Amino acid sequence: MHKSFKLIIVSLGVLVLLSTSCDKASNCDNAVKAELKDLTGLDGCGMVIELSNGDRLEPTNLSDFSINIADGQKIWVEYHVTSGASICMVGEIVEIDCIGER
Repeated sequence: MHKSFKLIIVSLGVLVLLSTSCDKASNCDNAVKAELKDLTGLDGCGMVIELSNGDRLEPTNLSDFSINIADGQKIWVEYHVTSGASICMVGEIVEIDCIGER
């Protein structure tokens, strides 16, 4: 009986871990699906964020976060639109509030 109880407790623990580590980054409650795109070949461009609907965002503070910054990296992102001008001009200028790999 004692071994069965330990097995049940361990199984429940694994189930809880799996259910809480699904898709979203834990601190990005209102994040949307996106992907990093490397547009350095275009004048004035660098890494941009492409949302799942195809819209592109030009982040001003991407380097403030410690995630894998690579072309094609799938992410969760929360952001807000900021004012400013861009040489790249492929999307809205945004400041990232929260970002995580997915």
